[in-house]
Amino acid sequence: MGVKLKDLVHGKEIKLGDLAGKTIAIDAFNWIYQFLTTIRLADGSYLTDREGNITSHLNGLFYRSMNLLGNNIRPWFIFDGSAPKFKKATNLERARIREEAKILAENAKTEEEKAMYLRRAVKINDYVISSSKELLELMGIPVLQAPAEGEAQAARLNADGLVYGVASQDYDTLLFGASKLIRNLNITNKRKVQNKGISVTVTPEIIESKDYVGNLGVTREQLILIALFVGTDYNEGVKGIGPKKALAIVKKESKEEILRKYDFGSEYEINEVFDYFINPNALEVKEKAAQVGFDKDKLIEFMSSKHSFDADRISSYLEKFSRHDVSLFNYG
Repeated sequence: MGVKLKDLVHGKEIKLGDLAGKTIAIDAFNWIYQFLTTIRLADGSYLTDREGNITSHLNGLFYRSMNLLGNNIRPWFIFDGSAPKFKKATNLERARIREEAKILAENAKTEEEKAMYLRRAVKINDYVISSSKELLELMGIPVLQAPAEGEAQAARLNADGLVYGVASQDYDTLLFGASKLIRNLNITNKRKVQNKGISVTVTPEIIESKDYVGNLGVTREQLILIALFVGTDYNEGVKGIGPKKALAIVKKESKEEILRKYDFGSEYEINEVFDYFINPNALEVKEKAAQVGFDKDKLIEFMSSKHSFDADRISSYLEKFSRHDVSLFNYG
C-alpha cells in the first residue's frame, strides 16, 4: 500500500541513460508484486511452466533486469525480512482482501471481472522469493536479504552512500531516509489503467529529498509526521486530515505536541512508530555490492529447461547483452 504523498511530493522525469553507470537499490518485493499483478494471461491467470509453477515474476525480473543492464544500470535487489510488529494490522487486512478476491473471482460473471479479482489475490510466497533470488544470482545481480523491511534497508544503503538511489513505487522509502527515490523503473512505457480499458504513457521519475525539503519547506521528520496523519502501513491515519492540511499542521505545531494531541489510528504508541521510521531495523553494510559471476549456460537451463521459457528468445537476449561492456558487472 505505502503512504499516499503523491499530492505533495513530486518527481522529475528522467531517462534510463541518466542512470548509466550507477548502482540502484531495488525494493524487490515491490517489483515482484507488480510483476505478479500485471504479467498475466487474458483470463487473469499467472504465466506458468510445464510443471504448473508460477513464472510471471521470472518473466518480469529477467526482461526488466536485462533492460537495466543493457543501459549500464547496476541493480542491487533488496528482499524483505520479517515485518515489524506495527505492520500486523495491515498484513491482516491484506490477507482478508486476498481471500475475498479469491471468492469474488470464483463467482465472477465475465473473464474481465475474474481477471480483475485475481490480480487482487496476489501473494508473494516462499517459492516466488527463492526462484527470484536464484534467477538474479544466475544473472550476476547482487541480492541482499534485509532483516525487516526491504525499502528501509535500501534507504539505508542510499543514506550511507553505497547506492545512487532506491527504485520503488512507494513513498515510504523517503520516510526511511533515502535521498533519491526512483519510480516507474520497473514499468514499460505503457501501463493499462484498471477498469478503464485505456493505457497511459509512464516514464521513470526521480524524487530527491533536497527537492521536497526545498519545495515544501519541511524536514524528513516533518514528512514522517505528514505521513502519519494520512496513514501508513503502520497506522490508519487521522480522520479528516489529508496531505495538505497535515502539511499546514506540521509547520505550526511541534512534533511533541502533534504526537500527543492527535489519534493516529495505531494500537501501538505513535512515538514508537515515528522512531521506527527514523531508525528502522536494517543491516549496516560497509561495502558496495561485490561483482558476481555470470553463468550463461546455467541461466538458459534455469529459464528454458526448468521454467519453460523459449530457449531461442532467452539466448537471443543474452547474445544481445554480451555485446555490451563487461564492466556492467563491476559493482566496485
